[in-house]
Amino acid sequence: MEATLDSAAILEESNRIPKEIPAWVRQAVAKMRAAGKPDHEILTTAFERNADKNPLGDVPEFYEVLGYQIPTVTTDDEARELALAGRPYWIGGEFSLDGDAAKHIDYAAQEAQAATQDAEYWETSPNRLKSVADFIQTPEIEWMVEGRLHRSGLCQIYGPSYAGRTLLVLDLVMSWCAGLEEWQGQRLNTGGEPQQAVYVAAEGGAALAVHVDAWLKHRGIPASRLSGLLFLDGGDGDHMFLELQKGRRDEPSVDHRDSWNRLVKEIVHAGIEPSLIVFDTQIDLAPGVDENSNADMVNVLRMVKRYADEMKFMAVVVHHTGHDESRARGASGMKGKCDVQARLEAVGSVGSGKARLHWEKVKGRAKPEDSLSYAIKGQALLPGLNSEGAICEPIGDTDVAIEKFKAMKPEDELRWKIYYHVGREGASVRSIAEVTGLSRNSKKLTDALEYLCYTKELICIKPKTKGAAKRYAANMVELDEEE
Repeated sequence: MEATLDSAAILEESNRIPKEIPAWVRQAVAKMRAAGKPDHEILTTAFERNADKNPLGDVPEFYEVLGYQIPTVTTDDEARELALAGRPYWIGGEFSLDGDAAKHIDYAAQEAQAATQDAEYWETSPNRLKSVADFIQTPEIEWMVEGRLHRSGLCQIYGPSYAGRTLLVLDLVMSWCAGLEEWQGQRLNTGGEPQQAVYVAAEGGAALAVHVDAWLKHRGIPASRLSGLLFLDGGDGDHMFLELQKGRRDEPSVDHRDSWNRLVKEIVHAGIEPSLIVFDTQIDLAPGVDENSNADMVNVLRMVKRYADEMKFMAVVVHHTGHDESRARGASGMKGKCDVQARLEAVGSVGSGKARLHWEKVKGRAKPEDSLSYAIKGQALLPGLNSEGAICEPIGDTDVAIEKFKAMKPEDELRWKIYYHVGREGASVRSIAEVTGLSRNSKKLTDALEYLCYTKELICIKPKTKGAAKRYAANMVELDEEE
């Protein structure tokens, strides 16, 4: 019975000791306390065991439980004296029993050195995190093209062939560098002063030079006013490729003669600080990358954006559309890396010489509902131009509507198939689609029906009952006149 009571007493004493202390230490202390020994005797036993290199407890909490205030020492002599008495101590931020102060003093020196290095780090690399109060003091967005194109960041402009991608971007660059205050009807924040830019023309050569010549002649602006505009001419075999690491990290992915670093040195040597750099085209930035890979293409655009943010310029990359002309060719993740993304579409039939630019994304603003339309004009439309190149001029919504309407006109064969099939009695869209061999929802058939109704060759008969399909019939007046 007595043994049971002793065990219970030991367990009770053990439970009073913090759980952070090892179980065997709690057991040893509990036994001595259960035997009625006071804390100072338990401490004496602990110190004796420590001195014999057989410590009863090597965690500071053990001594604190027994009421021992662990001293802090700074010298080897102080540490050795306490260690010989089996008493623990603090040194250099560490708990010790061994009396070897030297290693702790070295550690303290290392801590001091680390603290110095840490202070130097924060002095050269201040904390970038902002409080709410500081964050809301962030300056307002600065615009190159008011409300559409930022002063720095990344813009991707994409469109199909014959939509005038290069001509439109060239017009932007030259207007900016000439200090004009308007571009295609949009406000340019030049303050009337010439600006500086670089045009990386991967496909350059004479094909681009004639358009530069045409722009200057049409505007009547001397080349000297655009002294801040420089070209990297791919027609001369000069390129700029991004160094995308795909293999060994110690092997450069491109020749240093074509690197971004070389271009930066050339810009500095030329004595300009470009606020706009155009990369025409995007795919020429990194030959060999997989355009359909989000990882590859996001990496390309991330690198361009980092350069633009670091050097405070707006990077404009010119890109193509894919089979679906409503989106940029390749990876879907590109839009997310852009501050601005704009889509070009040809207006009317291919080769109409007219196009429209839609703003798909403008960071910091709701998606703009407006667009800008322009016509590509050369000597044929501007007889006095005296240049082999072409320029872009803004056009109004009426011109756009006319071109779109012209493009809707069906070929004669399709026109007569529809006209004589529907007759006076009329026919449903499904029936017309079967006769013409077109899908009932195809744009070609929809445009043809809309065009023929507009020219009053057909009339649209709206259903009288809910759920019934509408029908198209030949306009009897028009039909009688032709007969």
